[in-house]
Amino acid sequence: MSPTPKLPPVPKDNKFRQALGLGIGIWDYMEKNQREFGDTFTLTLPGQGPMVWTSNQKMIKDILNLKLEQIDASLVQLPMDLGEQNTVFLNDKAHQDSRKLVIPSFNTNRLKARAGVMHDIVTEHINSWKPGDKLNTPRLIGDITLDVICYTLFNLRHGERKERYKYLMLHWMLEATSDTMFTMASMVGARRFRQWMHKKYLKRTAARQPGDGKKGLLPWKRAVDLKVQLADMVREDIRAIRARNDAEETHTLSILARATDENGQLLSEERVISESIGLMIGGHETSAATAAWFMIWLQQRPDVNKKIHDEVIESIQKEGKFDALKVSELPYLTACLNESQRLTPSAVGFIRWLREDTQLGDWLIPAGTAVLPNIYLTHRDPATYGPDVLEYKPERWLDGRKFQPSEFLPFGGGRRACVGMNQARQQLRIIFAEFARRVEFTSEFQGTTGMPRSRMIGGQTEPEKGAWITVKSVRPESHGFIEEKQKLSA
Repeated sequence: MSPTPKLPPVPKDNKFRQALGLGIGIWDYMEKNQREFGDTFTLTLPGQGPMVWTSNQKMIKDILNLKLEQIDASLVQLPMDLGEQNTVFLNDKAHQDSRKLVIPSFNTNRLKARAGVMHDIVTEHINSWKPGDKLNTPRLIGDITLDVICYTLFNLRHGERKERYKYLMLHWMLEATSDTMFTMASMVGARRFRQWMHKKYLKRTAARQPGDGKKGLLPWKRAVDLKVQLADMVREDIRAIRARNDAEETHTLSILARATDENGQLLSEERVISESIGLMIGGHETSAATAAWFMIWLQQRPDVNKKIHDEVIESIQKEGKFDALKVSELPYLTACLNESQRLTPSAVGFIRWLREDTQLGDWLIPAGTAVLPNIYLTHRDPATYGPDVLEYKPERWLDGRKFQPSEFLPFGGGRRACVGMNQARQQLRIIFAEFARRVEFTSEFQGTTGMPRSRMIGGQTEPEKGAWITVKSVRPESHGFIEEKQKLSA
């Protein structure tokens, strides 16, 4: 007799309470369920199938090894209207082919070429600050990463068009991920809500009705307006790129706009727009959320921030300049970011929807179920990280221990790991290297030990009330250079 598929235990909370638990205080909710049910449990949300969360190593390894034909990405419960042709929703060969289109934009050579420009962008932001400025870290980092996105995606560094792109990207993302939109998506099902929003966008696009971009009586009105306006700009650039047909262009939109499918046909404009908007979301929200938690750790641990400062200065004096590429590879800085992503990951989990009954670890999970490695709980497992698992300890990344892909997975894993993770980590290291070298911040987090409550914004966890910091002082661009030391000693 064949075994019967079975779901792990489900909380007694009703579906709406479970959905709210994934919104505000999601880390607390995960810990509560772990205390009650152990390393594997099921959540059932409105408008979608069951979601099995696990921090069990055997089960996570099985999830990472799922074959293409075992999962259905079109069922992903993401509420934001990225466009249904985005890579994240594609299956089988279509997904593989799509990743091949996007990945070249983030290969090693491209990242090396971009490091210097990333540093220039960070420098421009720091030079605009003065003592007393109050900044909210996720929005501050989001502003920097939007500048990076405008450069890498559109090849724009300055000018009116770049600023228009920044405005539309930022305000569309804020509208699309607002509490109101999240609540509506939770009530009807995120996938159903996303597809409903996409139909509205397509209808307005076909009618050439971009709207005024202002809030209206209907809560989704501004989000649709801004998506239509943003897509219109991308569409204009796609057509200009195709008219130029310049094979020497290396920015991401040009690569996508000139790409062809297996039949040699150019990708549809909507497909290119969908991929572009997905990259905007991925490049912005993940970095903004990750940076918010990292900033809090550094405010709590000035000794760690000082060590980063000294490591960056040592690199400058060895290289004779601020070499952005070398700085982005510094071991202690890397260890500090790893430890922040371990304890306070921006993503709580990543999802796979099963097409068939599937054996995962000790559970035979029924078809139609979503399975999610629980990143937050996995990263806090003392069996992996030791009895000091809850301590922020960068040195654990420098003692020669190599953690497995199933043990450390801040950007997901397997065949669907985040394509932009290397660029995200590179830009965050460059940003925080310069913060440590040039800026002294103060905040309410100094002298504290606990973390603020988490909340979900755009699929990422951020501090519920933000991570506000105040600029105490800004050092000159030459800080740490040998010439400056000689000048001061004289």
